[in-house]
Amino acid sequence: MEQIETKKAQLSATMGDQQIIQLFFQRCEEAITQTQKKYGALCRSVAQRLLTDPRDTEECVSDTYLRVWNAIPPERPRSLRAYLARITRNLALDRYNYNTAAQRSTALTDAFEELEPWIATGQGDPDTELDASELRRVLNGFLRRQSAEVRVFFLRRYWYGESIREIAEECCVSEAKVKTSLFRTRERLRAELEQERITL
Repeated sequence: MEQIETKKAQLSATMGDQQIIQLFFQRCEEAITQTQKKYGALCRSVAQRLLTDPRDTEECVSDTYLRVWNAIPPERPRSLRAYLARITRNLALDRYNYNTAAQRSTALTDAFEELEPWIATGQGDPDTELDASELRRVLNGFLRRQSAEVRVFFLRRYWYGESIREIAEECCVSEAKVKTSLFRTRERLRAELEQERITL
């Protein structure tokens, strides 16, 4: 009996994403438990990047599990990790926007304000403005053509809202290298976006 329990514990600890997703399809509450075990720290980390109050973070993570439970099925994500990170980030952004409607002072705000001039060109002109879906298409295609390092810097800065110092420390490079890379990437992105608007 003890060997059986040990084996169950080992299987539980090493459950793969597709197994977890299958539990969701079976409407088995163990899916939430396994998701929490495997990706709880990730979800908490994503939420903490945007939210300063630990209570908001925990609520956001709990809401993530509920959102996933309600979405799977019918959805079957190719990457459970990316799926959870996206849901957590969107929920955290909603809470962040609610909390900071009157004051804006986090690293994420700084990152958004840093990027805004590069993606705002042409806004207000219906003949040259890209809608959200077109912007997403161009941005995804642009990032796919960049080097792995450039993508990491860009996503850490503009997706997760990390500071220049955090990126440099995590990637073991100088802050100057991160700043230079981000500046050059923004310039290339602006040129591509302007070209897209010209061809509309």
